[in-house]
Amino acid sequence: MKALIHLILLCLNIKIFICTNKTFNQTQRILGDSFHQQETCLYAFLDSRSSSTRIRLYQSQCRRFSSIPDIQPLIPINSGGQIIFPERIQIDNQNIPLTSIPENEKDFGDYFRIAFNIISQMKQFYGFNNNVKPFLFFKASSSLRLLEQQQQEKVLNLVRNIFRKQKNFYFLEDSWVGIVSREDEIQFLWLSVNYAFQKIRSQAIESFSISNTLAVIEIGSAYSQIASSSFQDYNRFLDLPQKTRIQIYSNIFLGYGIDQVIKSILVQENYESCFQKTDGFTQALINQHGFPVQVDGNYDFDNCTNVLLNFMRIDNCKYPRFGKLQDCSSFSKMKQLSDQQEVVGLSSIYFAKEKLYQKLKLQGDTFSLKDFRKQVKQFCSFTLTRKEFQQNSGSFTNCIEMMWISTFLIDGLGLLNSKMTSVYYQKFFSLDWPLGSLLYDISKIQCDYLDTNQCTNQVLLNDIFNIQNTNYISKFNHSYMINSFYIILSFLVFNLLI
Repeated sequence: MKALIHLILLCLNIKIFICTNKTFNQTQRILGDSFHQQETCLYAFLDSRSSSTRIRLYQSQCRRFSSIPDIQPLIPINSGGQIIFPERIQIDNQNIPLTSIPENEKDFGDYFRIAFNIISQMKQFYGFNNNVKPFLFFKASSSLRLLEQQQQEKVLNLVRNIFRKQKNFYFLEDSWVGIVSREDEIQFLWLSVNYAFQKIRSQAIESFSISNTLAVIEIGSAYSQIASSSFQDYNRFLDLPQKTRIQIYSNIFLGYGIDQVIKSILVQENYESCFQKTDGFTQALINQHGFPVQVDGNYDFDNCTNVLLNFMRIDNCKYPRFGKLQDCSSFSKMKQLSDQQEVVGLSSIYFAKEKLYQKLKLQGDTFSLKDFRKQVKQFCSFTLTRKEFQQNSGSFTNCIEMMWISTFLIDGLGLLNSKMTSVYYQKFFSLDWPLGSLLYDISKIQCDYLDTNQCTNQVLLNDIFNIQNTNYISKFNHSYMINSFYIILSFLVFNLLI
C-alpha cells in the first residue's frame, strides 16, 4: 500500500513537472513568435488606485533580447488637442475604483470590459489589426495594500481569472497582476523619471550611464521617498537585467508626507508660526490624535523652521543661523543627497511649486532650493484673506506645506545649494511609477523566456544587506527553477507525512 502511494505521488509530481515545463514552453513560444513576427508590440497597463483605475497603452519595437525597451505611450488626441478616449474606467461618467466593485467574477468582468473596449478603440485609432494583441498588465498600489491579505488574494485571483479568458490580449504570467509595495513604488518611479528624461536605451554593447541619472524625491500625503543610484546604504535596491546593470537605492520616510506632517505639527508648541496670518478668520484642522484644533495663523520663519527641525529630530541646531553655517543639514540623521547633480521633485513638491509661482508670478520648471526657500518665506508673509480662502479652502495650509518641503529638502537632505526640476509630464510620459513597473516587467520576461543565457537571474527587489551575495548568475529561468523546487519540496513533505 505504501509503495502504491509513493508511486501515485511520483506520477503526480511528474505530471506537475511536465505541465509546468509545457506552460513555460508555450509562453516562450508565444513571446518568441510575437517578437519575431511583429514589428510593433503593444502593452496594456491598468493602474488601480484608491479613486480610479487608469488605462494606459504603450507600443515598442518587438525585441528578442533583454534590455530596457524603447517604449512610447499611445494617447489618441483630436485636432483640438483633446484626448479622445477616457483615461480611466468610468461608470455613468464617474471614475470608479476597483475596490468599490462587488468581489465576484461577473461584476469584475463588467468593470474590466470597459477598459478592454477602450483599448480596442485605441488600437483601431492607430490602425493596428486584430493580430496585434496587447500584453496585459494590472498593478495596484495603496488601493489594495490597505486590504487584508486574504481579501487581496481574492481580488488578484479574480482579476487573473478574467484576464486569462481574454482572447484579444496576451496574459502569460500571474505576476503580471499584482500589488506594488511602497518600496517598489519609489524604485519604479525612479525608473519612470529617468526613462522619461533620458529615454534610456541599453543594447548588448551599450550600458546605461549611471553618472547621468537623476535622483528622485517624492513627497506624498503619508510619506516621502527618495531614490538614487549614487548611494549604497539605502534600504533596498532594484537590479535590472545584466545588460542594463542598473541598481537603484531608495529610502522611505513614513509620516513625512504632507498630511501626516500637518497633523503632527499641530500637537507641537508654536505650530501657529507655520500658518499665514489671516484677515481675522480661523480654521479648524485635525491633529494626529484625531482632535480638531482651531488654528489662528501667526507666521514666523525661524520659529516654524525650528518646529519642523524638532519634528525631524534634528537637535543642536536652531534658527536663525549665523556665521558660515547656512542650514542644519550637518545635524540631520537622514542620508544626505548633497552631491547630486540633478534632482527631480514630484507630487507635493510640484504642486507647491506651482502655487508659489502662480502667487509670485514666476515661471520655470527648474529652480534652486536656496531661492525656493526665500520665495516660500515671501509667500508665507502675505496675509491670507477670507476671500482667497473661500475660493480655495486648501489655501489655508499652503504655507506649512511649502515650509515643510523646503525644510525637509534643505535641512533634512542637504540640498541648499542644489537645483531641482519639478514637472508633471515629460515627453508625454506621466512621471509616476506605472511606466517603471512596465519597463521592469518587460525586461524581466525577455530575460526569463527569450534571453536566458545573457541575463542575471536576480531581477528582483532585495534587502540592501544582501548586495554582496548578488554576483551569482544562473542560466536557469526563474519560473522553471521555482516550480521545480516546489515539486521536489512537496514530494519530500508528502513522504514525511506518510
